[in-house]
Amino acid sequence: MSTIIMKLLALSIKKLFMRCAILFMLITYNSIVYCQNLVPNPGFEEINGTIGKFSNANQFNEKIKHWTAVNSASPDLITPDFFEPFIKVSSPKSGLNTAGIRSSTATDFNGNVVTWGEYIGVKLLKDLVPNKTYYVEYWIRRAKNTDPAKDFDQKLNPLFGMLFYLDSLIKTSDCEMISANPQIKVDTNLLIADKNWVKISQYFTPKSTYNKICLGQFSNANETISDKHRYYQIDDVLIEELYELDTFDKNGVLAQEDIFPLNQIQFKTGSAILNDKKSFKQLNIVVSFLKLNPSIRIRVHGHTDSIGNKESNINLSKMRAQFVAHYLSKSGISKNRILWEGHGDQHPFHNNSTVKGRSNNRRVEIEIIEN
Repeated sequence: MSTIIMKLLALSIKKLFMRCAILFMLITYNSIVYCQNLVPNPGFEEINGTIGKFSNANQFNEKIKHWTAVNSASPDLITPDFFEPFIKVSSPKSGLNTAGIRSSTATDFNGNVVTWGEYIGVKLLKDLVPNKTYYVEYWIRRAKNTDPAKDFDQKLNPLFGMLFYLDSLIKTSDCEMISANPQIKVDTNLLIADKNWVKISQYFTPKSTYNKICLGQFSNANETISDKHRYYQIDDVLIEELYELDTFDKNGVLAQEDIFPLNQIQFKTGSAILNDKKSFKQLNIVVSFLKLNPSIRIRVHGHTDSIGNKESNINLSKMRAQFVAHYLSKSGISKNRILWEGHGDQHPFHNNSTVKGRSNNRRVEIEIIEN
């Protein structure tokens, strides 16, 4: 083989390697930007040693990275060497470790019902932004009780769930249950057994900024006290922003006011004419979604960047929202299921001083108004 051919071959291999490296970086970048779990240490794998038994709140805080005991009660870090004679823990959903939380009701010497609960909490990697929708998921399983009289499966209490909050949380004294109404709750007919892990998943569109979560059994001063004695293991906590309807999990629970972005719908500048085939593909996904969910009614929201005057931006956003609504109705979705409105540049998600920010602010969204 001549020297020239060898050099050309080497150059081709080098170019191929560079292209592969660039492709890998793009894939990695996209996976970070668009699939980022906002929960640090979501599977409780990052620890500073083990405890091996029931712990107190300080031990939990010291041993497990990022997570904390929210009140004075003591959640547990369950590792392979964990042993307690009162319960038999199950294998993790994934990895090696899980978190354990317990709650209980009891009657004191004066006949008063006393409730106490353990909670795990963590600060999110990024704040939840108002009017953006997030997918929330965690896995739960009941630990087996070695006392046969207490070893039975239970349905989740109505106030068991995940509470989002900002910076600090008003807590009751000592180990009492926290009085709050968690945003992420599930069907109370859901039976939690010791035989298998159960996935809890729901979509959530906050109306305020939140940066922390608290998971456990909450209480309400107005509720009728029911039996809350249980010990649950928690694993694989996930919170990520929903960037596209394409990634919607059909098993996720929808709620009124959930908002779904249609980021692939692109209009030509200053018009309500779609820019490319991707936009029609996205609209057809919406059509399919609505046909599969005939009880859902939606509102289409149109938004613009800040270029131009306020009145023209309002009119343009209305035209774009109306175009989407009209396309859906032409595709077989009843007009009675579709409302629309335009907001101009009143609700930016990004900085309008940059090209990318303005592009992201020129968006169409659908809001669930009835499900």
